[in-house]
Amino acid sequence: MTVMTTLKDLSFETAAAAVDDGAAFIDLRPAPAYLEVHIPGTLSLPYEFGPGLASRARDCLPLDLPLVLLDEPNIDSAHVAAALRGKGFDVIGRVRDGVTEWGQSHGPPNSTEVISSAPSGGTLLDVGDPGAVVPDGATRIPVERLWVQTEGLVSPVAVVAGVGVRAALAVGILERAGIDEVHFLKTR
Repeated sequence: MTVMTTLKDLSFETAAAAVDDGAAFIDLRPAPAYLEVHIPGTLSLPYEFGPGLASRARDCLPLDLPLVLLDEPNIDSAHVAAALRGKGFDVIGRVRDGVTEWGQSHGPPNSTEVISSAPSGGTLLDVGDPGAVVPDGATRIPVERLWVQTEGLVSPVAVVAGVGVRAALAVGILERAGIDEVHFLKTR
């Protein structure tokens, strides 16, 4: 059965104004592409055609957070919008080529450094990524609780990552919370 949904195409200026007013950009690219370059504070929800993306969003983000999808070629953003709306989110639209547009109007996008050993100082953060080898001394906050538990984390924050999907979402949550230096600690 084909799901039909309306999904408004937004100009980058309109989308950025919505984000300035409290909405969030949702980056649908795979976690490695997101870590390489992304709009600061953008939330990573890698596209997948099953229920995983919408369920992860429901488990990790507040339902009253309006969402703006960053549309990419080969991603069915109308399907993503329908799935997110089915979980109770307000998807206000999509913007095409958002990362490029951001760079042209705001300067270079963020890049998250992928590191292989824990940095000294700051916070080592385990977000419960399956397969991650958790180093001694890590603070454990499951990504499902991170939205409401960022207080007290000391920058730089190194997010422990196994596969990386949950950890990439944690990067965006931490950036939205004002953590100015976030790293991605690859453990396998």
